[in-house]
Amino acid sequence: MPDRLFGLFTLPLRRIPEQQRRIDAETGRLALYHFPLCPYCLKVSRGIRRLNLRIERRNVFRWDNWADELRREGGKLQTPCLKIRHDDRIEWLYASDEILSFLRQRFAEVDDTQATSLT
Repeated sequence: MPDRLFGLFTLPLRRIPEQQRRIDAETGRLALYHFPLCPYCLKVSRGIRRLNLRIERRNVFRWDNWADELRREGGKLQTPCLKIRHDDRIEWLYASDEILSFLRQRFAEVDDTQATSLT
């Protein structure tokens, strides 16, 4: 239980400004379709916050257009879903663990010489 509570207060990953700008440009190709009360969506949102990522959030409960797009283009109305725009195709990740694994592999690395101190 303490580990779960501690996770709620974890500070976001910090990067030097140049590195953060590069990552922000890359995350511009991502969109998270979510439902605000979904526990799996909350899990992904916490991971995004910890990694200090700026990913567009598309609330399928609030905007019918996002729900329709998810169903039509992604193939099913299920959240969370991460839309990844590659140069030649679009990829849809539906499982929270898969989404977090993708984000960690892609964005968790911080060059120790470029990271800024949290203290």
